[in-house]
Amino acid sequence: MVDVLLNTDDVVVIGPPDSIDLLVDIGPQGTRGSKFIVGSGEPNALTASGVLFGNTLILNDMYINTAPGENYGYMYQYISQAGANTWVQILKVSPAIYSAIETISFTSGAGSITIPISNIVTVTGSPLTASNFNVQFRIEGSNPIASSMEIPALAGAGTNLVINFDAVQYSSGSWSNLTGSKTVHLFISIVWYKNGIIFKEVTQWL
Repeated sequence: MVDVLLNTDDVVVIGPPDSIDLLVDIGPQGTRGSKFIVGSGEPNALTASGVLFGNTLILNDMYINTAPGENYGYMYQYISQAGANTWVQILKVSPAIYSAIETISFTSGAGSITIPISNIVTVTGSPLTASNFNVQFRIEGSNPIASSMEIPALAGAGTNLVINFDAVQYSSGSWSNLTGSKTVHLFISIVWYKNGIIFKEVTQWL
């Protein structure tokens, strides 16, 4: 007689747990990151007791001024300076553009205007020269006007842009020098030179 032994192996399937509990609230809460705040007006004038527009400020918070005026488009950083917390300008986020309508007096066809460079652009550590300014202009008049302009070397220790104009007008069949007060539309942007190549701020007429 033959004895037969049958051996049945057990197969155990091990799978993932039914649930996983992840605890994320252990330990002290850290300091929040920097906030970007956008508002109308100079931030130091709007900040009271370290609060701006309902936001309790911490160092390195950022602010962008949207109020029209000389500080329009500037970004500020909240820092500790001279023992106190204050907002300081760090850059201008809007393009370096100057657009204005000026009244210029012409004598014998010649007129001139002086514009503080700080009204156009703020540059630190990279002095500008007259060749960095792209000037477009238009003189209002009821008669045809032919004109040209020249930008001499920057005046006042390099802090003022001087624009000299020469213009004539056509009237009664002849040309004559422009005389008197005239309305002049100015549009000024910044160009940069690098290896002989001109890089211009992206601008457009509005």
